[in-house]
Amino acid sequence: MNKKTSSVIQHAVNTLHQKIKLLDVDRLGISAYNKKYFTTYIINYAFYMDLYTQLLEKAVTNLDKPIQNATFVDYGGGCGMLSYLAKEIGFKTVIYNDIYATSVNDTRIISDGLNIHVDHFVEGDVDAFIEQVDLLNLQPDVICSFDVLEHIYDWKTWIDTILKISNPFILIFMTSANGSNPFINRRLKRIQIQAEYEGFEHTESWKEIDISNSYLAERKKIISNAFPEIEKKDLEMLAVKTRGLKKDDIENLVVQFIKTGQIHYTIDHPTNTCDPYTGNWTEHIINIDELKRFVKAKNIETDVTNTSYGYGNSFPQNIIKFCLNVFIKILGKHNLMLSPVYVLEIYKQH
Repeated sequence: MNKKTSSVIQHAVNTLHQKIKLLDVDRLGISAYNKKYFTTYIINYAFYMDLYTQLLEKAVTNLDKPIQNATFVDYGGGCGMLSYLAKEIGFKTVIYNDIYATSVNDTRIISDGLNIHVDHFVEGDVDAFIEQVDLLNLQPDVICSFDVLEHIYDWKTWIDTILKISNPFILIFMTSANGSNPFINRRLKRIQIQAEYEGFEHTESWKEIDISNSYLAERKKIISNAFPEIEKKDLEMLAVKTRGLKKDDIENLVVQFIKTGQIHYTIDHPTNTCDPYTGNWTEHIINIDELKRFVKAKNIETDVTNTSYGYGNSFPQNIIKFCLNVFIKILGKHNLMLSPVYVLEIYKQH
């Protein structure tokens, strides 16, 4: 990483911080959901910007053109922090994307409040994104994302779809669902078990599309509503066996079971689970070796690397993070055991 590029990113981080400090979030009129997350970013600005800086350094270092000539995509952008930062860095074109319409609308409002011009807002999943990019005749050079990979329902299909972009591009996905870190792995499994068997209490800052009931109970409801003739013992069994599937796939599996008496699907992880209506995984612990093999089989350069811990507002915690960061550096960029996150890097050359 050369000093000039590092200086550009740090200047953008500082400039964005000054703009955010002048913003009255309570008067923006955004949803409770994004108000919560945007406020979390503000309170923990140094921590998140430390991680974002590491993400952007990986992208900018490998960019084969000047930043001011490049198109940047913030995929699954949430409240838009990565988009605002990309504009401050100086990318020629910034495309914000999210599947959640409320987030798209809120990000428009926040960007106006910050007086930062995000060039394009694209709502929808990867298919809608590709369609809009083609329609607008845009050629993404860099696609970045923070904490999205672990929520994608079918990451293999997602990668196949994003690779339909004809021009060369860099994809950098940073995810905190690092199952290779034993402490994080334990925490993720607790969250998954709660989602599967207990559910979560709704708060005012939840998305309206989220469910509070347990995923197991909702799968049982989906099956019993679509197939009222199913015997109770089969209903219980099918509700368990369809963990990790969303509604259409659940119903297709039940149809096959009714026809053949067999189930050919098996989830390959003891606690991974997803919302049966949206397919949104609860912090999906992905098999990283499988992830790398899948991309490399397409003759596309890929890597999975670690990062250091972002420093926050707590001095004692920062001391611990400093020590961990020293060990992470010693162990090398491919050792994920101590890393707070991992980064999927894909470099499509043609």
